[in-house]
Amino acid sequence: MIRISLPYVFGLCESLEPLARLNPKATLNDEIFTIWGAQATLEALLTGSVFSPNLRSSRRLASDLLEALKHEGDTEKNWAKELGYVAAHIGRLYAQFKTAFTAEIGTFPAYFVSQKGSFDTLSLLEEPWRLFPMELWVKVPEARFDVIEAGRALCYELPTSCGMHVFRAVETVLRRYYTEVTSGRPQPKVRNIAVYINAMRQGGRGDEKVLGILEHLSKLHRNPLMHPDAALTLDEAISIIGMAHSAMTAMLRHLPEPPPTTTTAVAAS
Repeated sequence: MIRISLPYVFGLCESLEPLARLNPKATLNDEIFTIWGAQATLEALLTGSVFSPNLRSSRRLASDLLEALKHEGDTEKNWAKELGYVAAHIGRLYAQFKTAFTAEIGTFPAYFVSQKGSFDTLSLLEEPWRLFPMELWVKVPEARFDVIEAGRALCYELPTSCGMHVFRAVETVLRRYYTEVTSGRPQPKVRNIAVYINAMRQGGRGDEKVLGILEHLSKLHRNPLMHPDAALTLDEAISIIGMAHSAMTAMLRHLPEPPPTTTTAVAAS
C-alpha cells in the first residue's frame, strides 16, 4: 500500500501548465524559471514518484518533453534570444503529454477509504492500537501484529479478516493471563479460548468475571466465526472489537507492568 499525496498532483499541474502559455516573443531569460521548474517536476515524476513504475503510454511523451526542456534550459544557450518557434514546440509536446498522462492516471485504481463507525480512516491505518487498551501495546507486545492487521482489515472493509485478527490478539493476551494466574503452569495443548477457560476453572484459577467475559465472547462470536461458511458484517466486526476491548482490559489489569528500560522515560514523555 502506498499513500498518495493529493497536493502532489495539484503541484504537478501547477508547475507544468505554464508551458502551454510560453510567449514566442519572450526571451529565454524571461521564461527560464518556468522551464527549469517544469524540468525538475518531470524528472521527479519519472524517477521518484509513486506513479513512475506504472507509467506506460505517457512515459515516452514525458521523456520527449523533458529532453526539449533540458535543451532549452542549458546554461550555454543565448538567453537574450526570443523563444520563437521553441515556445510552440514545447507547448505542443506538453499538450500531447498532458492528454496521454491524464488518460493514463484515469485508469489507475484509486479509492477513497470511508470512515468505519466511530473509527476514522487515519487512526485505523496509522494508529490501530487505539482500537484496544493502551496497556496492550506495552504489556503484550506480541499482539501488535494482529492489532495492526485488524485495524487495516476494518479500514478496507474486510470484516471477517478483522474479526480473525481481533480474536488472535485476544488469545495472545489470554496466554499471558493464563501464565500469570496459574503461576507459570504449562499452556494447554489445544489453544483456544474455551480450552483455556476450562483449564482455569478446573484449577480454581482466574477471575470469574474475566472468564465470564471470555466465555461470552467465545460462544457468541469466536466459535461461529470458525465455521467455513461464516462471514462477518462491518457492524459485527465493530461489535467484536468492543467486546474484545472489554475482555483485554479485564485481563490486562492482572498482568504486571513491564520492567523499566532506558526508553521508558522517553516514551512516557
